Amino acid sequence: MKIQLKCVFVTFLFYSTGVLAQQDIAARLDRILSDDFFQTATVGVAVFDLTAQKMLYTHNERRLCRPASNLKLITTAAALWSLTPRYVFRTGLFHTGTIDELGRLSGDIFLVGGFDPELKSSDLDALVEAIKKKGIESIDGKLFIDVSMGDTVFWGKAWSWDDDMEAFQPYMSPLTLNKGITRVRVNPSSNGNMPNITVTPETSFVQISNRATTVQRSAEPPLRSLVFNRELIDMYNHIDISGVIAVSAGAHERRVSLKNPDGYILTVFTEKILEQLPESNIRISGRAILPSEAQNIGYATNTITEVIRQANKESDNLSTEMLLYAMGFQQGARPATTQSGIAVVQRMLEQAGIGQNTYRIVDGSGLSNQNYLSPLQIVTVLNFMHQSANFNQFRQSLAIAGIDGTLAHRMRDTRALRNLTAKTGSLTSVSTLSGYVTARNGNLLAFSIMVQNFVDRTATVAVNYVDKIAVALIE
Repeated sequence: MKIQLKCVFVTFLFYSTGVLAQQDIAARLDRILSDDFFQTATVGVAVFDLTAQKMLYTHNERRLCRPASNLKLITTAAALWSLTPRYVFRTGLFHTGTIDELGRLSGDIFLVGGFDPELKSSDLDALVEAIKKKGIESIDGKLFIDVSMGDTVFWGKAWSWDDDMEAFQPYMSPLTLNKGITRVRVNPSSNGNMPNITVTPETSFVQISNRATTVQRSAEPPLRSLVFNRELIDMYNHIDISGVIAVSAGAHERRVSLKNPDGYILTVFTEKILEQLPESNIRISGRAILPSEAQNIGYATNTITEVIRQANKESDNLSTEMLLYAMGFQQGARPATTQSGIAVVQRMLEQAGIGQNTYRIVDGSGLSNQNYLSPLQIVTVLNFMHQSANFNQFRQSLAIAGIDGTLAHRMRDTRALRNLTAKTGSLTSVSTLSGYVTARNGNLLAFSIMVQNFVDRTATVAVNYVDKIAVALIE
């Protein structure tokens, strides 16, 4: 009898503690959301206790919002669900023709794209080494790229034309090199002279017009006083730089999205081949389908784990768009399209219990303003992944508060430090944060905070409120 009473008493304490904790969280969040800021801005919040499997707090949890980069949670979850953590992105190198006793290849080279968003100049260096290991010392032929695995659409639906040069909006292709960007670095010289400008990687594909001036001092930092321009109506990468930079200013670097990713990789790879095999007579040709008789030289590979990590920790847009293409291709789409990948995402959401007519997804990254999800739907996916065999890979891909990724400088002096792991999201008038955090009682929580409809001058205020809500889940 005493044992029974003791069990009942312990159960009652556990229940009471849980209720009180839920009431405390609700009170803290209600106080934050009563601020005048939310008289004009819209906010939706959902908090779910994954340990106890119950909802702790909701506010406008079913309201559809623009998720911004929180959509990457959905795309990467679907990629782990469909492609699995064992998936590897491959870029293939092949040749036709014959190799004579002098190591001269009389034939063509084919670079075959496989949607790898992590393909870098160093991978091309490795492929040139693979050519040399094949016994090829010179090439007499043409360089082709095979990008037939994907369609020819280079931007997502409703992406902004005025973000043409921004690194976060790359031109896409099954063969996208260096994230589709180049790094332009401006170093001041002496007063009255042009600054020194370098492009990395160095390539003839990018042309610079230097019309900037080094001055003794400038009232504005380089970010505002240097102007980068490029024509919108052609596919060339002629970048015009004007304005001023102070003698005492440090180097200013801007990452510029490059048009014509096919031409970019063709040019850079040709330059690398000629550098390592200077006796070659290789000519850039363009797109072609890999002939059946072509022989493999080697592959450049990158794992899906690294791609998903870049997508979530660093909020890399290209990574999630290429994941959509890879998912579509694996499911049989020839060529793969964004929509074929979204169809896979929809099947994952349906398995998680989310109906197809209750949201809208038009890209993989959240860059479009035409995506709509609710906080409850995002928390539902976070719960779905928590119950998945791929949970560790998924959670480890998220930014850690105060430590790395897009959260490296947020919530540093709070209880969220090293505790909260989440995905940030931002567009004009949008600030979102969704992920996982451990509460004071040791329970793991999934949360989604989506703030919308504020003006630019209050963007920092919106982010601060998002962080306050997240931290309040722990206090």
